[in-house]
Amino acid sequence: MDMTAYFLDTNVLVYAFAEDDPRRRGIARSLAESGDALISTQVLSELANVLTRRMGFSPSETRKRVAGIAASCEVMMVTPSVVGDALRIMERYQYSFHDSQILAAALGAGAKVLYSEDLQREQVIDGTLTIRSPFRMTVQQRGARYAVKRRGRRQGAAR
Repeated sequence: MDMTAYFLDTNVLVYAFAEDDPRRRGIARSLAESGDALISTQVLSELANVLTRRMGFSPSETRKRVAGIAASCEVMMVTPSVVGDALRIMERYQYSFHDSQILAAALGAGAKVLYSEDLQREQVIDGTLTIRSPFRMTVQQRGARYAVKRRGRRQGAAR
């Protein structure tokens, strides 16, 4: 697996089809189409459900959109091992089963970052997987946060 690969939660992918938020739509599409995105079969199922039930897409349109996401991301299968790990995560971190299964799939895929809007931002799961929101931008320089230094008042300056 590529060291830059990351896992996408369903809620991020939903924005790829949101007509009312062009900024988030662009970010979600860029992440999904980068070639570094990992998802699970659970994410595809949840996406199909949201597209048909909440967003009103027809089954045939949903099929095309889900197939497009599947083609641009590496899809991990939800296996009995992932289900077992999800139960461990659920117990340890107190997430719902479905959220825990997303986390378990991301861990099983070797991802270092899970992009999600619904989970605790910047939480580290099992010491290796960091939850981040792709929509909350931080300015960074050379891997460190950029800090704006305030200039002190010059001596003799008017107040």
